[in-house]
Amino acid sequence: MNDRDVRYCCICGKRFEPHPRVGGQRTCGDDDCQKQRRCSNSRTWRARYPQADDALSRQSRQADRRAYRRQHWATHPEARQYHAAYMRQWRARHKIPAVSQREGTYRDIEVNFPAVNSYLQVIDVREANRVITVKLLSEQDMIRLTPA
Repeated sequence: MNDRDVRYCCICGKRFEPHPRVGGQRTCGDDDCQKQRRCSNSRTWRARYPQADDALSRQSRQADRRAYRRQHWATHPEARQYHAAYMRQWRARHKIPAVSQREGTYRDIEVNFPAVNSYLQVIDVREANRVITVKLLSEQDMIRLTPA
């Protein structure tokens, strides 16, 4: 390690040898220093270009990316096929596995029936707060509810 090749990290002050392919490297390779450097660069960029950080600009950039993608896929069908195959594989890897009858979404709910011939009627299911509203029915109520 040559003395000319040694630098000091601008975040933690630790000595490091810069990577030969990285020009102007200012931080060591520690994750914390890299994270702080990225945050600092992001803050500086947002302060310099405040008009580019509003919701309208973000929507415009997103629309531009969509338009470019559509145009690129229209002229390059092999790229579209490659991307479609990639997305099929990605979705297959990230698919939620099928759960058995015993392990459902509400597997922590336990129901104890007071009698042998008791029935529950599900009135409402709210997924957001995991509330199920039920009504306890007797055998006579069940006979009235079933179509003849």
